[in-house]
Amino acid sequence: MVTDGSWLVGLGFRTPCGRLVRHFYVVDDAADAEHARKAALERADQPRERAARADLRLEDGCVEIRRVLRDPWGTRRLSAPRTCTAHPLDA
Repeated sequence: MVTDGSWLVGLGFRTPCGRLVRHFYVVDDAADAEHARKAALERADQPRERAARADLRLEDGCVEIRRVLRDPWGTRRLSAPRTCTAHPLDA
């Protein structure tokens, strides 16, 4: 479910052939972008998630964070991407 306090967090993973792929996680009720990033990293580290992406390696510094915004008419849109200054693996 997407709530008013939702974030979309994209984490980049490197395939064995070197291609960058991004997996996106919706994080509800995070206080800010940093909390959303940490929650997404925790979710991505779950055994089921790692197995689903065949243990692809998380690419350092490849984190995209967007706020899910809703206007008064209920239309949802994404904010501009935010960059994370913290190292993505330090969760």
